[in-house]
Amino acid sequence: MIRILIFVAFCILSFSSFSQNVVHGTITNAQNEPIPYASIILEGSTKGTMTNTDGTYEIKNLENANYTLVFSTVGYATISRKIKLYDNQNLEVSVQLQTVTEGLNQVVITSNRTRETLDEVPSSVSVVSAKQLQNLSQISTNSADLLQEVPGIGLSTNRTSSTGQTLRGRNMLVLIDGIPQSTPLRSGGRDVNTIDPSTIERIEIIKGATAIYGNGADGGIVNYITKKTNAAKRFESITNLGAEGSLSSIDHSIGARLVQTFSGNVNKFGYVVSGSFRQTGVFKDADGIVTSPYYGLGETNQYSFFSKLNYQFTDRQHIELMYNYYSSNQNSNYVAQDGEYLETPTIGILGNDLGVDQGNRYNHNIQLTYDFEKIFYQTDFRLNLYEQDFKTVYGFTSSLYDPSLKLDGGQSMITSTKKGARFNLNTSYEYGEVEGNILYGMDILNDKTAQGLVDGRPWVPQMDMKNFAPYAQLKTLYKELVFKAGIRFENINIDVPDFTTLVRYRNDSEVPTSGGIAVNGGKIKYDATTFNTGLRYNKWSFFKPFLSFSQSFSIADLGRTLRSATANTVSQINSEAVIANNYETGFNSRFGNTRISSAYFISTSDFGSTYSETENGAFEILRQPEKVYGFEVTVDAKFASNLNIGGSVSYTEGKLDTQDNGNYDTYMNGDRIPPIKTVAYLAYDWENVFNARISYIYSGNRNHFSANEDMDYLYGQGPVNSFNLVNLTANYTLSTSTSLGLGIENLLNTDYYNLISQWAARDSDYIKANGTRFNVSLTVKL
Repeated sequence: MIRILIFVAFCILSFSSFSQNVVHGTITNAQNEPIPYASIILEGSTKGTMTNTDGTYEIKNLENANYTLVFSTVGYATISRKIKLYDNQNLEVSVQLQTVTEGLNQVVITSNRTRETLDEVPSSVSVVSAKQLQNLSQISTNSADLLQEVPGIGLSTNRTSSTGQTLRGRNMLVLIDGIPQSTPLRSGGRDVNTIDPSTIERIEIIKGATAIYGNGADGGIVNYITKKTNAAKRFESITNLGAEGSLSSIDHSIGARLVQTFSGNVNKFGYVVSGSFRQTGVFKDADGIVTSPYYGLGETNQYSFFSKLNYQFTDRQHIELMYNYYSSNQNSNYVAQDGEYLETPTIGILGNDLGVDQGNRYNHNIQLTYDFEKIFYQTDFRLNLYEQDFKTVYGFTSSLYDPSLKLDGGQSMITSTKKGARFNLNTSYEYGEVEGNILYGMDILNDKTAQGLVDGRPWVPQMDMKNFAPYAQLKTLYKELVFKAGIRFENINIDVPDFTTLVRYRNDSEVPTSGGIAVNGGKIKYDATTFNTGLRYNKWSFFKPFLSFSQSFSIADLGRTLRSATANTVSQINSEAVIANNYETGFNSRFGNTRISSAYFISTSDFGSTYSETENGAFEILRQPEKVYGFEVTVDAKFASNLNIGGSVSYTEGKLDTQDNGNYDTYMNGDRIPPIKTVAYLAYDWENVFNARISYIYSGNRNHFSANEDMDYLYGQGPVNSFNLVNLTANYTLSTSTSLGLGIENLLNTDYYNLISQWAARDSDYIKANGTRFNVSLTVKL
């Protein structure tokens, strides 16, 4: 690592003199109204910026040269402008974009490690834009809810846990600016709720098995892209004040939120700093009854601090430092009163919890990024150095009691520390009508993850994983044809120390029922080669087909396997890795003002990661072949310049080959496979002064399992019934600096149970969803 830093310092100190050329301007629409968050890119480079809320932009420190500026944003036609810069020139380039619906394909994504438009990606990608985030965060300030309308992602749980919120029926790898948040060595289900929505600029979702970021992306990746500096101002202040609460019964439900952000650019230096605090009241169902606080989001205190500093040494050298802190802990005056599954809900009643506050104690992320464009020939270099430090505490449970230690129960916690480096080289090439690039480099990651109890008892020993992975990705463009192919070499070594499994008791007995096994540690080694390839054809706007194949590599929750180990050596534990194969075909189409996209996928793996509940209540991983398949369809249409309508349908199903004979005869549990989901919306925008959006979500039935002779269902196999939700958001601009926002969750006060409450088939999990909730906000920009 020291050598890496020395190399970076040498590159920084060795740059030559540069000019102070500046390009700036304003981007407007046909009505001469400013367009915020539009993208401006210098063609053939990774350099660019976005417009401010008033449609202005600025790019500094450019050399004397010829450039092509590319202006694009969703819903508008992309245009280019050629410019030539001289010494210390201050050039204004303002443009007017024309409204079209095809602009979605010009959205630039970065989660493939390089800037690409959607037309260059032969697979399914969803982008939750800044404007969409503004609407969604008005409904809920829980980051898991920001993914509710994304096709292929399961609905959120309304809890701290994201268990069951899978992507195309498989686990997804959650990232913040490319930094892994998931803990695949011991999956804790907290990775989706590890960042405050006010920190996020957009969310990029790459669907289907992928190995681009390593272990854990069987279903794809979700990358939270954090906010950028305001390139158009030296100083900007944004203050957001908000209040929220239940409309089914407002007593004790009121919460408050404060977010303060400062950003700007001063010469070669850019910065953005923000902090937030949110305190929630109790959450209530449609009948005004307090929902269970167990793993709940009510009565929580959330803190967030975010900063991003960047410095442009020359037009080719850029360095950026990002830090993000997030904490969310529950301090409730209520305890859970268990109901009866399928009969009465589990609710919250006044009482004192026996344990300490549960929630994410802390999540620290820090990353240093160094870019050197054209470090040699037509090759760009990027270096990422990052670290994540994470701790989460789960709720108190009597199932962890130990009479020999006079403990009535216990709380588990997961700690994880990741340190990593990424070396990325991107070489462009052109040969006649053929052009493209080769992306290559290596990833280095050290992940130390453990699960213990708050009282000091060990449960899962600290697993020390070292991952080294070279990779290469080729992209070739010939006329309207896009071809991609890539390879990644995974080399993983995991050190497991000697440990003794946790002694467990049942039914208040003083006789142990399991655990106490001394397990000899050792090394577990995984080597795998994963491939991807894809083809896309963009000749016709009414039909742009693509076809792709991709693979992922993941370890099926080694920690859960270790904590229930019955073998006395690590070498005897069945911990084979999962290689998922994803086959996908789809298309994008445009007919006038209507956009349609569709995809069909099949994902297979020889080894599975589905949990099965044993007779004594423990869990084991079924190492059976799996097949997951489904489709997604999205439609968006512009009826007028200020009226949009659209929606999506996503269906996923999964089966197991229990006899390993090629016959997939058993349905997968609800914690992996969500029911069919339909989303529809109607959005109205009046001259950028007032906008409103109403959305409808339908979640279907899924009932593939039967109860046992005692009329009980195993975990994950409870019947899931359909429900309908309607949400509303509205924003009104009082002045150029002040705006009001309103969000209504569950507008019709639908009385229903979340998906996890239904398929979990447990009394303690049988919790009703939120009734109608409001969220009002005041935003002031200076």
